[in-house]
Amino acid sequence: MCAALPCSAQVEKVAMKTTGISCGMCAGISELYFRMMPGVDKVKISLRSEAIMLTYKPGATLDTQAIRKVLDPLRVGVVQFQVGVRGEVHEAAGKRTLTAGPERFILVDAIDSPDVPVGVRVRIEGILYDRKSPMEIKVLKVAQR
Repeated sequence: MCAALPCSAQVEKVAMKTTGISCGMCAGISELYFRMMPGVDKVKISLRSEAIMLTYKPGATLDTQAIRKVLDPLRVGVVQFQVGVRGEVHEAAGKRTLTAGPERFILVDAIDSPDVPVGVRVRIEGILYDRKSPMEIKVLKVAQR
């Protein structure tokens, strides 16, 4: 499953800004469903800030469509995904790609993003654009691992 890089290269966490998760019943139901998702280790929900944080087990993969499917029946929308990812950045044809286990993300070239080294293991925190294929990340923070 993680042949190219050790399983330590993966999405570690995803934080979501949401709309509509403002009652305890919605939070309780969504937490139960998130805990049943493969690879999810911890779930934290803040009703006050309408935010959800999922932490993943080693070797787990991110499935934003499954996250949205859990929330749809509750009429909870995801405004933004912010992820913490470990992996390695490669560059080809002017595009930088983050490889994190089986997942690949294109790094968005934004003027306010920090420099991301190529060819070394890094930990990136950024905003995930999951409706693109492949998904894209706008880098907010980067650290070498």
